[in-house]
Amino acid sequence: MARLYTFKELVEDKCYDEIFEAIKVYVEENLDKFTGESDQVYDPDEAELSDIRVQFVTIHENPNSHLKFEVVVSAEIEVCQRMPHSYSESDGISQWFTVECSGDFNDGLKNFQTHDVEIYYRHKQKKEGKLSEYLVPITYKEMLDDVAEDFLTRHYSEALDEPTPIDVEELAERMGLSIEYIHLSKSCTVFGQIYFSDSEAKFYDNEAGIYRLMDVERGTIIVDPNVFFMRNVGSVNNTIVHECVHWDRHCLFFELEKIYNPMSKVITCQVKEGKKTENNGSPYEWMEWQANHLAPRILMPAKTTKQKIEELIKKNEKILPHANRADIIESVIFELKEFFGVSIMSAKIRMIDLGYKEAEGVYTYIDNHYVLNYCFEISALQRGQTYTIGAQDALVEYATNLEFRVIVDSGNYIFVDNHFCINDSKYVKFDDLGSPSLTDYALQNMNECCFVFDFRLRDNKDYGIQYYSECTLFRSAISNKIVETVYDESEHNNEIVQRAKDLKDTVADIVKIKNSLPSEFSMTLKAHMKRKNCSVEKLEELSLIGYKTIQRMRNDENYPVEIEHVVALCVGLQLHPVFSRDLMTKAGKTFKGTELHITYELFINTLYNESIHYCNEILKDNNFSLLGTDDMK
Repeated sequence: MARLYTFKELVEDKCYDEIFEAIKVYVEENLDKFTGESDQVYDPDEAELSDIRVQFVTIHENPNSHLKFEVVVSAEIEVCQRMPHSYSESDGISQWFTVECSGDFNDGLKNFQTHDVEIYYRHKQKKEGKLSEYLVPITYKEMLDDVAEDFLTRHYSEALDEPTPIDVEELAERMGLSIEYIHLSKSCTVFGQIYFSDSEAKFYDNEAGIYRLMDVERGTIIVDPNVFFMRNVGSVNNTIVHECVHWDRHCLFFELEKIYNPMSKVITCQVKEGKKTENNGSPYEWMEWQANHLAPRILMPAKTTKQKIEELIKKNEKILPHANRADIIESVIFELKEFFGVSIMSAKIRMIDLGYKEAEGVYTYIDNHYVLNYCFEISALQRGQTYTIGAQDALVEYATNLEFRVIVDSGNYIFVDNHFCINDSKYVKFDDLGSPSLTDYALQNMNECCFVFDFRLRDNKDYGIQYYSECTLFRSAISNKIVETVYDESEHNNEIVQRAKDLKDTVADIVKIKNSLPSEFSMTLKAHMKRKNCSVEKLEELSLIGYKTIQRMRNDENYPVEIEHVVALCVGLQLHPVFSRDLMTKAGKTFKGTELHITYELFINTLYNESIHYCNEILKDNNFSLLGTDDMK
């Protein structure tokens, strides 16, 4: 990719002479400004500018191509003072200046003018909206709603008067843009593109199975029609508004870049979240961040969306008088999605952004499924926290957070429906096959029984690939972006730990059973199978260990049992962690702290009520051999 150039470099290239002349006039007309600046010339009679150097440029955000900006330069000045007897004293001094400038930025910088020159003072910098050195608007998260409102004021003001779904094609037309639906790639990895210059672009011909070239005019948005089939109408609307944001806020960036790099004409927006754009530079990343965050705020403006949410809550409370809060919010999110023409996830995230934290417990999609809706005390969950954690994230946290591992290894908790929950009948129930699920009480009182995790998105550069491949060794975690889900010793989680200890009313029963078990591995296995009323055939199904192998482990104390067999037996029999560790000891096996063994520990300590197939999915995701399958008949 060609090097990106800054606006400062353009000013140095194109405007040096005009800026030099403006400062030169100022220096000659303001000799008094340099009194006392030299150790040799105290009261100069003459001053002459000899050289300048542009230090930085402050550019102010404008909704059109007319730019206002301040150029801060360091200058070298020769000052001179006439002395008696035709003698004069001279000296060179340095001084910084601010030069206020303007110009039209369209196919180059035109009508450049200097308006005012003054001595540079740091505290005098103006505070209004600014552009970066690459002419990308500087936008902070707390500004996003205001920026979205400004966008709508200029392009779709009726959406600010009352809740109004935005006709995205009408929006594009008002902005002078056209929309084309064309296949962008064979792999369907691109949602949309917007062109800032007339171009000859490459598109995929589905029927012929080849890429073709076609002419595209400036101001054209291309949307891949596969978006309709792969995602939903909400994603299409979001894609079009996303491209409209690029046009509204990022034209100046391309005006700058095409001066030095005529091939810079298009922004390509990828399908995968967190994936960098094909132009892996900081300005491109910032433009994508802005478009990603502004599009849903434009489709769902803060003020009118709150009005709609309150209207929908009242409506659903009336027609669903016996529904719990989570089910009310679920219905609101669905209707919000339908009304504004967005995706379910956009509607949910927007509700959370606008202060409806209870939406966190609804439409939570993780590990390829939706978890059951749940409720919690609003004060219990802070911004950037969740009760839900993916199996892979749970594995990484268990492997790397020794404090968390000690808590989990107590056997007081169970990983169920992607939550770490107190293992008590008040919160966890089991079906006829022994599979766990959260009770209705737990789902209505998540803050009472489940750990909270902090989550954040960061670049994978502090730890990087080496960290994941050599320290925790969970290779599937390698990514450009990492969502960290982290257990924290918060007041909430400490309360959960104490509550679990208080509810541990089965200790006596567990100890009684453990003390009654035989001292040999084979006899202990038989005892557990008898206690669980589990035949060899049934255990073969539950553990995926072959019938003959199970028979040998039952009947031959000297049979060489592998650690994988023991773990598969523990999972298949759904043994309590106390019994699993006892069986491990009697088999003469110990965990060695490798990535595989850490994974096994998680299985027997918190996933023992899950099926062998669930555990094997985790092993598969981390490129480990599966449990129990090698010797199946």
